[in-house]
Amino acid sequence: MADEAKRRPGRYRTLIILAVAAIALLIGIAGMATREPSNEYDDVVGVADMRQIFGGVRQYEERLGVEDAPIQMQLFLDAQSETYRDQFLETVPPLVTGPVRDGRLKLLYRNRSLTRNATELSFYGIEAAARQGYAWQFAYLMFRNQEAAKEQGLDDEFLTRLAESIEYLDLEQWKEDYAEGKEPGSRMNAELQAQDEIAIGLEIRDKPAATVNGPNGTVTVQDAPDLAELQAAMAEVQ
Repeated sequence: MADEAKRRPGRYRTLIILAVAAIALLIGIAGMATREPSNEYDDVVGVADMRQIFGGVRQYEERLGVEDAPIQMQLFLDAQSETYRDQFLETVPPLVTGPVRDGRLKLLYRNRSLTRNATELSFYGIEAAARQGYAWQFAYLMFRNQEAAKEQGLDDEFLTRLAESIEYLDLEQWKEDYAEGKEPGSRMNAELQAQDEIAIGLEIRDKPAATVNGPNGTVTVQDAPDLAELQAAMAEVQ
């Protein structure tokens, strides 16, 4: 009986320790439940907007929208052009959330350098993303993060961070396609050259442009068209 009495303080200490641990666990769980989610891509601008704009829209390589959309719009864009950053951001998102999402329009992305170089580094990132159907997401992030690219330097590491920000993109596959694409004589280089030749054949000038095809013909809109001009072209060919 005396031995049992001596053991009781040890039992009480054990119970107290277990109770304190249980309370700490409950507090931790409650904290996790109420903590706001962190953004793991804090250094990349526009990730949430990108997901909202493009999420759920069908894509295949450079095409955005359903294959049988009655109107097709080729957009000739330079994702590194600071001069026409706003033109992209003021036209593409409303087109995507409107007629593209509704199935009335499909967009085709065409890389078109506005510098003396026929290709630019971001073009390879966009094309590598296009292999998985994420060309437009990558291009959008490139336009949104031009200032950061200017400050930090636009290099492989920077473009990789953009790729990492695209949910469901297979990053390792993107890295492989991107590296292979930059090799001289690669298929990607040939595709970029073909896009440039399309622009030359259509006499696209050194500004963003669009060609719009529909049941009633084709319209080319030059010199960084705004949203109203693109919508007018769609109305003309529908």
